[in-house]
Amino acid sequence: MKTTDEDQLKWAESDGFHRQLIPFAVIGAVVGPFVVMSIIAHFTDSDRLLPSLIDLILGVPIGLVGGYIVGQAAMQGILQRIRWARDHGWTYESNGKAALQSKVKNAKELKHATTYWKMATKNCHMTRTVNGRGACIMLASEGDDSSNQTRKHRSFLVFDAGTECGHIVIHPHHMTDAIDLPGGMQPITFELNEFNKQWTVKGTDPKSAYDRISQKTIDYLMQHGTNYSVEFKGGLVIVSSNAADYRSFPSLMGYATGLTRVIEDDLLPLFDFLEREHAADASKAADHGHSS
Repeated sequence: MKTTDEDQLKWAESDGFHRQLIPFAVIGAVVGPFVVMSIIAHFTDSDRLLPSLIDLILGVPIGLVGGYIVGQAAMQGILQRIRWARDHGWTYESNGKAALQSKVKNAKELKHATTYWKMATKNCHMTRTVNGRGACIMLASEGDDSSNQTRKHRSFLVFDAGTECGHIVIHPHHMTDAIDLPGGMQPITFELNEFNKQWTVKGTDPKSAYDRISQKTIDYLMQHGTNYSVEFKGGLVIVSSNAADYRSFPSLMGYATGLTRVIEDDLLPLFDFLEREHAADASKAADHGHSS
């Protein structure tokens, strides 16, 4: 979609974007007079070392505007994220960590979560609030900074459950499954052997896990493959995928929306993470999953 100047202004007014361009403008204002002085010196054979009054009068405003434009071009990626978030009903957050803590009431549970990458580098935070429940989606990466090929990437969507969930972890089988998790987490198995072969489920309360992981939930998890992990911790839900780009957020949002549809509403109330038409698509996928 082609960007108009009006659109760009709307994005730029979000989350203090203009404040982030102030350093570019200041640098431009400092450099501008010297650029003007150099241009004048080229045509007049002047050997001045410092800008004159006319250099300042011309160079400061030119430098301010030029620095702002350069900064805006350099931060075009942020503008794209702001637009993307707005178009999908979310808000791009320039201070992601603070936004996560302020918008998601139960974010404090993350320090006790086992699937959340606590030490990873986080970026591209976006938030959404529906009926008093907050959500934050973000990109995370960890590993060797010197080579992107050796870094691991994952997307996380954390949101207020709307109910107390105890502690349940659902993820594809991994070599670390044999390691006992802290907090009394115990393995939980189900009647469907095919599910047990692909998924690891651990929890502090088996009954709570069985209540939430019904046959509908199992069908949904099986249908969507093993690219996702789900964790319930207190009043927080953490859903993650191996997506490494914010343009892949809709698949994670749609997956989480569908998950809130297949779990009983009194255990996990519905949360539409996308605009209504996208949530409708996720609902159709969920309905197809438990009917097939």
